[in-house]
Amino acid sequence: MRLLIFLFLFYLAYRLIKKLMLPGQPSAKMPEQEPLLPVDDVMVKDPYCETYFPKRDGIKKVIKGQTCYFCSTECRDEYLERIEQSERD
Repeated sequence: MRLLIFLFLFYLAYRLIKKLMLPGQPSAKMPEQEPLLPVDDVMVKDPYCETYFPKRDGIKKVIKGQTCYFCSTECRDEYLERIEQSERD
């Protein structure tokens, strides 16, 4: 039993000496956050298929004075056909 107490006291003395003699370890700080960058593009919704995509990748078409962005030429063409049909009806 004395041996266990001696070993425990020796361990505590070792930890105390190590802490006093060695320079302090850097504390666990939160990593510094990088500054937020401005948004370089916005997401828009295709009026035909209702898919969101970056505005810069879209196909721009002005329809009746309103600017629309489409995800593909197929969606643009289908949307224009739908508009033409609704105008005929």
